[in-house]
Amino acid sequence: MVEPDQAHFESMPWCLEIIKHPGFVITPTFSRELKPSTEDSLTSTTLKTNDTIQACLTVYKRPPQGVAWIEEVRSLMTLGTAMNGAPFMLHGGIIATIMDDVVGTLMTVNESPESGAPLSSSAVTAYMNVRYRSPITTPQTILAIARSKEIKGRKFYIDSEIRDEYGHVLATAESLWISIANSSKKPKERL
Repeated sequence: MVEPDQAHFESMPWCLEIIKHPGFVITPTFSRELKPSTEDSLTSTTLKTNDTIQACLTVYKRPPQGVAWIEEVRSLMTLGTAMNGAPFMLHGGIIATIMDDVVGTLMTVNESPESGAPLSSSAVTAYMNVRYRSPITTPQTILAIARSKEIKGRKFYIDSEIRDEYGHVLATAESLWISIANSSKKPKERL
């Protein structure tokens, strides 16, 4: 499968190494796809421009034979300067958004055993604790990683991080996603 931004990242040797790694499989970055329900409009519209997140490509770690759960996803992202908080530095809220989004991608590539639907369609972020380790300068290409840590019933504990091309960890987060009842219904109108 060839993703729209694949050629962009294949032109960078460090990104090509990630893309071509035999233990990983390319998958669509579902949050970058425009949906009629307005779901993911922040990442599919607002943050999908040449000045924000210009390009994105996601791979997931191939699970061992006989195992359905995908434990890790990695998203390469080329960042512009229109999300800065300080001169040439990515805003902290956008850093948290990127890590929450890559965790959402991990929840999307995994399916509910009961319904077969992506887990992200019936789970939400309960909390996310972010540690900002180093400024993330822009423009640059980064790697955002989400790894499943533990699953306890309806609770999904997931770690995430952002790295630069040299492997330096720039930010980390611990998060909890909780499976909820059917969330596909439109919100009730207020009186």
